[in-house]
Amino acid sequence: MRRVLFVLLTATTVVAAACSSRGEDAPTSVAASSTIAETKAPSPAATNAPAPSSTAPPAQATKPGNGCGQTVPTGVVLGRTTVRTVTSGAIERSYRLHLPPNLSMTKPTAVVLNFHGLGSNALQQESYSGLVPVSDREGFILVTPDGTGTTRAWAALASIPTGVDDVLFTKDLLDRVQTDLCVDTARVYSTGMSNGAFMSSRLACVLSDRIAAAAPVAGLSFPLEPCGKPVPILAFHGTVDRTVPFEAGLIFGVLPYAGARNYASDWATFNRCAATPEVITVSESVTRETYPKCSGADVSLFVIKGGGHTWPGASVEIGRPGETTKEISAAEEIWKFFAAHPLSR
Repeated sequence: MRRVLFVLLTATTVVAAACSSRGEDAPTSVAASSTIAETKAPSPAATNAPAPSSTAPPAQATKPGNGCGQTVPTGVVLGRTTVRTVTSGAIERSYRLHLPPNLSMTKPTAVVLNFHGLGSNALQQESYSGLVPVSDREGFILVTPDGTGTTRAWAALASIPTGVDDVLFTKDLLDRVQTDLCVDTARVYSTGMSNGAFMSSRLACVLSDRIAAAAPVAGLSFPLEPCGKPVPILAFHGTVDRTVPFEAGLIFGVLPYAGARNYASDWATFNRCAATPEVITVSESVTRETYPKCSGADVSLFVIKGGGHTWPGASVEIGRPGETTKEISAAEEIWKFFAAHPLSR
C-alpha cells in the first residue's frame, strides 16, 4: 500500500511544484558565500584509469576519469566554492563545488552530494545545510547541484514527467568530479532537503553501486524502482512537519505520503534489519530510532518532537516551515554517519 501511495505522489509532483511557489523549501536569507567565477566543464569521456589506493574499502569497480595525481582544475581554489557546469542529457547543468583548504590531489577524498528542496537552489542549500564548515574541517568535497525547471526540482522517481533524467545527471556529475579531482569512489554520499531528500532516497536505491550512504532530511522515501544492494540510511524528520507529514498524510494537502516511520521500516526490511527499532533519547526533543541486527546495511531515523519542515541545527531562517531544533546538527550527524559507512562490496 505504501508503494501505491508513492506512485500517486510521483504522478502528481507537478501539482506540488505549483503549490511550492510559496517557497517552503527555500531559505529566505542566505549567508555570504565564498564563491569564485563560473568555470565551464564539458562532460567527461570514459577512461580506463586504475582505481586509486585507499585505506577505505575499495569501490566495486574502477570509475571513469580518476583525477588523482593531476593539478587542481583551472579556476578552482582550495577553501572556496566554484560554480561549474556539466552537460547531461543535452542540457547544461550547474553545480557548486566546494573544496576543503587541505584537499590533496594524490590522496583519494570523500564526496558529499547535497540536493536542495523544491523551489530552492544550490546556493541556498549550500548555506542552509551548514555543510561547508564541516567540509573544511573534515576534508571532504562538497557538491551542491541545481535542479531544473522554473520551480527548481528533482525527478525523485522515474515516473515524474519532467523530461529530465536526474539519475543520469548524477552519474555525469560524479564522472566529472572524479575526472577533475582525486575522489575516493568508496566514499561518495548523498543528502538533501525535502525534494532533495526524495532524490537522495532514489539514488540510494538505483545507484547503490556508487552511493555509499544516504541521509534524507524531511523527505525519506522508499522508491518503487528495483533497488540494487542495501545502502545505509540516516533520516531526519520533524513531528510537526506541515509540508511532508511525519505520519501518513498528504503533502501540500493533496499528495499521499506514507510517513517517515513507514519508509524507515521499508528501508529496514530491504536492508535486512530487525522489524522493531531501538529508541535512544538524544536530547529533550530528539530521539533516534535505530533498527538493530542489520545484515545488509544500517537504518536510523532522527525524530524531532515539535520540529517543522526544517534542517536540524540550521542557522539560516526559512519561510513558515515550523520550528528548527538546535539540539542536534544534521550536518554534524550526517558526516559522522557517512564517515562510518564506506561503500561495501
